[in-house]
Amino acid sequence: MDNSDQAGRISRRTVLAAAGGLAACSTVSAGGNDSVSEASVKSELEIENERIVTQFCLDWSTRDVNLLADYLADDIVYQMFERRPDIIGRDAFVKELGGFLQNLKEVEWEILRTYSIGELVINDRIDHFIGEDEKRSMHFSIAGYFLVRDGKIKIWKDYSLPGGITQVGGAFMGS
Repeated sequence: MDNSDQAGRISRRTVLAAAGGLAACSTVSAGGNDSVSEASVKSELEIENERIVTQFCLDWSTRDVNLLADYLADDIVYQMFERRPDIIGRDAFVKELGGFLQNLKEVEWEILRTYSIGELVINDRIDHFIGEDEKRSMHFSIAGYFLVRDGKIKIWKDYSLPGGITQVGGAFMGS
C-alpha cells in the first residue's frame, strides 16, 4: 500500500505513525532514564511485602512449622510444585509440612533475586532440604510467586525453573 496521496504528499497515517515513533524514541532517549528510575522506586507496600516474603523464606531454616504458619493467611492457597494439588488453609499447611520439616537435619533457602509489584512478590531461589541421611537431601531451583494481602501470604505457588537445579540425594553439587 502506498502511503502518499496522488500529489506525492505523505499521508496522514504516515505522519501519525512517524510522530508516534519519534515520541517513543524521545521518551527512551531523553526521559527514559527518568522514567525507569521512577518506575523502579518501590512503594512502602512493596517494600513491606518483600520483607515479609524474604523473612518467611529465611525462617524455613528454623524448621518450625508454627512459626512459618504465622506468615500465612487463614485461607492460604499453596501449591508446592506444578501438577500437585493445592494445600488450602493454614491448618492443612501445618499438617502437611510439620512432619516433613522435623525429619530434616537442615533447611536453607538461598534467595537470588526478589521483585515486587503491589501485592505480588516473586523470588528466584535455591531451596536446600538436608536429610539426616544424605540420600534424602533435595536441592531445587525455584521461582516463587507470593500474593501478600494485609500482611499475610494469601497465595503461594512454587515453580521449578527449566534448566535449573533439581537434585535429589547426595550432597549439593552446585549450579
